[in-house]
Amino acid sequence: MVIHCVRGLLMKMYVAAAAVAVAFGLEFVTPAGAATLTMNLTVDNQFTVYVSSSDATLGTFVGSGNAWQTTYSFSDPLSGPVEYIHVIGVNWTSNNGLWLSPGTLNGTGDNPDGFIGTFGISGSGYEFANGSTTLSTNTTDWRGSPAGTPPYATIPTTWTGATGTPQSYGLNGVGPWGGVSSVSSSAEWIWSNPDNGNFAEFSTTISSVPEASTWAMLLSGFAALGFAAFHLAGKRRPASIAG
Repeated sequence: MVIHCVRGLLMKMYVAAAAVAVAFGLEFVTPAGAATLTMNLTVDNQFTVYVSSSDATLGTFVGSGNAWQTTYSFSDPLSGPVEYIHVIGVNWTSNNGLWLSPGTLNGTGDNPDGFIGTFGISGSGYEFANGSTTLSTNTTDWRGSPAGTPPYATIPTTWTGATGTPQSYGLNGVGPWGGVSSVSSSAEWIWSNPDNGNFAEFSTTISSVPEASTWAMLLSGFAALGFAAFHLAGKRRPASIAG
């Protein structure tokens, strides 16, 4: 809790200092092109993955897969101050015509749904929601919501927003899927809660973090602001009245 509070305070200082730097004509540069996002994931049964600069829009298509027994690997450069990984998961069902049996709620029965993956950041200047450069699917740092509309005959192609807390079916290796290669053993099979048995959306946040050189520049901006305020106050001080 203390670590998260300190990190939040530092990020607020980072934003405020950036404004000061701009006001004084100092160059403020985000770590564009300094890092690359790597992804190893799969979904039972099908998925598309995107990277977006806004959690309200789907974003730029990165890749897709339709065989849950296969681990799919992708990479994408990070550029903005905040980025989001967006995943649309599809369970093949009799509703969407991709499977003969209906979807089974909460991953039970003979046609479960699930999403699992491990994600990394190579380079510097960014971190995941857990404050690290490595993140696996879990119920803490990911958001999940049901997707699509009844009768769930059409795979969603638009983003409505993942806002809920997903549910976990267990760690990598749990049945009926077994072990998934190139994915951490601590990764969890997750899905939206509630589960409509057909489609779900998932989202997690990637944030830029200031490096030591950036902090030095921003602190100099704060110092310049303090000096200017002191100098201005001195000019406005009324002259003393002679007795």
